[in-house]
Amino acid sequence: MSTEQQKNALLALEQERRRALVEEDHRRVAELFADDLVYVHTTGLVQGKADYLDYAQNAVQYLAIERGELQVRFYGDGLAVMTGPQCNTLQKRGGDQPIRGEGFATQVWALGDNGWQISQLVARHAVAESVGWGERRLG
Repeated sequence: MSTEQQKNALLALEQERRRALVEEDHRRVAELFADDLVYVHTTGLVQGKADYLDYAQNAVQYLAIERGELQVRFYGDGLAVMTGPQCNTLQKRGGDQPIRGEGFATQVWALGDNGWQISQLVARHAVAESVGWGERRLG
């Protein structure tokens, strides 16, 4: 499979992750995450696979997940890093106010016995202003 074909396959899997979370297809969500998952939320909360799946099933409901342009870089035959903007709209289960969180996500995809899976996802809030190389944000 060519690099372009692999990239398209990963982009399709990312689309599938988004669909599965919004449609609450928790079995499919579980298949897309590796057993050794490290998921870092924009709040800094760090969860493994079991805790994240419990969070997605019982704590929040994903109403929408939007992604901007995604970059995919391959490192060897079985490792890829996907980066790009992400906007989640969700609400606490039993809550009435949706929350919209805009940010940037870095995903590490690993190819194993179960195909491509996310082994790490790190998200951070969007920065309101751009800081150039070598500049420091004060305050």
